[in-house]
Amino acid sequence: MLINSENGVIELESFTTRLYKGMSLDQLEQSDFYKEKYHSIQDVKTGYFWYYFKSIEIQGYQVSFSLCFFGDQLDIIQMNTWENGDAKDWNEWTEEKEMKVFHRNNTFLSQILDRLPTQKQKKPYPSRTFIFPWGNVWSVYDPRSAGSFMGINFNEEENK
Repeated sequence: MLINSENGVIELESFTTRLYKGMSLDQLEQSDFYKEKYHSIQDVKTGYFWYYFKSIEIQGYQVSFSLCFFGDQLDIIQMNTWENGDAKDWNEWTEEKEMKVFHRNNTFLSQILDRLPTQKQKKPYPSRTFIFPWGNVWSVYDPRSAGSFMGINFNEEENK
């Protein structure tokens, strides 16, 4: 299982790595996942740093992770599926292609969570949300950024 439905922890078994809100940057940097798949970092100049990783295969999908740290603690977890036919730049991008990514992300989440979304919305943007006692797992197509993303939100009281 990738996302533990009891607590929202992401288990990357092939890298013996667990990703969770509040994880320290030191813990991430010592993980096999970081050592093998780290790609780049972006300092957004607000105390937040985004760490980007090369994709890994999960249940037949190529999945990439973007991890946002505030200071030295993991704060935001985002993911995305990828296939060869996806747009590689603006010249290849179409809304139709991006909606395929959105639908593929939804299928991926339903498979790894072994359930259907709790909420489906069309407005203001197409989204799917899987609600749990500790927070939620979401997928959205955002036309403002012309992208589809997935992620995990944790309830504030779950902070460690």
